[in-house]
Amino acid sequence: MRRHLEDVREDVLPQGTRVEVGRVPGLDWEVALAETGPTNTRAALVTQPTIEYFEADAVFFVGVAGALKDDVHLGDVVVARKVYGHHGGRESVEGFQARPEAWEPAYEIDQLVRSARRNEPWAFLSPHTQSAATPRVHFEPIASGDVLIGSRDSETFHRIRSHYNDAVAVDMESQGVVQAARMHRAVRALSVRGISDLADPGKAASDAAGSQETASRHAAAFALRVLRDLRPARRPARARSQGPAVIMVAGPDRGSRPEAWDGRPTVEVEGQQYLLYEGPGDLLDEARDGDVVRRQAVARALSDRDSPNSYAWLRQVEWTRPLPGPGRFDPLAALEQEAGLCRAFRGPAVVQLARRGNTATLALAWPGDPKLGRPLKTLHELLPPPPSPTDPLRLWSMVRGIAEVAEVLERLAGENLSHRALRPTAIVISRPKMVLRDFGLAATAPRPGENPGPYQAPEQRYGSAFRPGPATDVYQLGALLYQALVGRTLDPGYPALSPANAPSFAPDSLVQVVGSALRQDPGARPGVRAFRLAVLAAARELSSVAPSQR
Repeated sequence: MRRHLEDVREDVLPQGTRVEVGRVPGLDWEVALAETGPTNTRAALVTQPTIEYFEADAVFFVGVAGALKDDVHLGDVVVARKVYGHHGGRESVEGFQARPEAWEPAYEIDQLVRSARRNEPWAFLSPHTQSAATPRVHFEPIASGDVLIGSRDSETFHRIRSHYNDAVAVDMESQGVVQAARMHRAVRALSVRGISDLADPGKAASDAAGSQETASRHAAAFALRVLRDLRPARRPARARSQGPAVIMVAGPDRGSRPEAWDGRPTVEVEGQQYLLYEGPGDLLDEARDGDVVRRQAVARALSDRDSPNSYAWLRQVEWTRPLPGPGRFDPLAALEQEAGLCRAFRGPAVVQLARRGNTATLALAWPGDPKLGRPLKTLHELLPPPPSPTDPLRLWSMVRGIAEVAEVLERLAGENLSHRALRPTAIVISRPKMVLRDFGLAATAPRPGENPGPYQAPEQRYGSAFRPGPATDVYQLGALLYQALVGRTLDPGYPALSPANAPSFAPDSLVQVVGSALRQDPGARPGVRAFRLAVLAAARELSSVAPSQR
């Protein structure tokens, strides 16, 4: 689990427990990792104060377990549908009589596990560490007690098989963790265990062969896959720490502070006032990624008397902790670097760049309509509501506009830079041609999980062996054209684009270039220039269908 974290710091709890805190790239959760050590009692004593210290929103217990059933193999993952405390019972002259005590995850967590098991369960598992056989995920009961089982002929093993015969794995800590979590009504809990041995005398040999590391890696990957879809149940408190076996999570803080933009009509930046506009998608948005808060909105500069219709794409980054020292990661620097890229590559004009304390703000020019007195709309407005494909005129406008945007991306690609965050709201319908609202992620290094959502390229997902780059922009432009042609966003479950499922008025050349842009291997896609020229040619073919705009 520790290998997935960035920007890690260590906190020491009042009891002396050392916990590491970090964030997983691409997720809005801050993660605290605490190592419990063996036995349920110790696990509960570590979990309880850690939950209170961080006011955790969720607790995931991640580690290893032994298999109890023959169809559960080394490296598989068992997610606890129930946790049995197998020591509970009464011993008499009649023998052992079980008094079962069982815990089950909340229904919401149950459904997230089932969904994650069906849909890309190993998105967080690096392909470099995957074994020949894909591990299976079992959503089944596990037994938990303070005895390490090293033989299937032991009394404890037979007791479990007799009284808890639906359990498929056994560990020594899960019951303590979930009982500690149960004391906090709002905390969601889950136990995720990788199978490192078969509860038999071969345990030592399996451990020596690296089975524990493999099992832990698989358990961590699936736990993060579930966490990706989990949403906070309540306003989280500030985050502090993290550790290996128990994961305490504090969720994103959206709009709860007085500076939240979605609750304010205007904002002021270094004396310049901006009126904020509401819009579809992410045109008025605030999100938190660990200690970084990002805000963005379309706005009008109120104090610009010489140009009353001066509009801007306003973006702000706030670092909620003391700024790092020289040479350390500076989350505010990306906006400053992007301003430089806009000037160097003839991107959107820089209206204002300000930095004060822990906050940086960048305002880029947004085209306006002088007749209607409002900012121009985005490509989002050209896309009809699903599941209807677009009409010939709109498709022609989109194809031509995407070719125009690709010209700017081609300049970036010449320096091995890429936008990597293209979506309908990222392209403004301007005259005489469409323009980018910003340069996306061009000023930041690629990281796994970036740009989540329907326009995320395969190489941006967790576990990809490829690095995002200019080919990512080609994929995302292809995804926009796919949406216009088919009437829905791209989904791996849908059939590939072909003349059979494209509108009859769409040229075959356009269908072919979109299909090539959406190839899974970035190296198999056309370059930005080749893509632009092919789209331009398709636009000329479409002009015979769409009414002339001249």
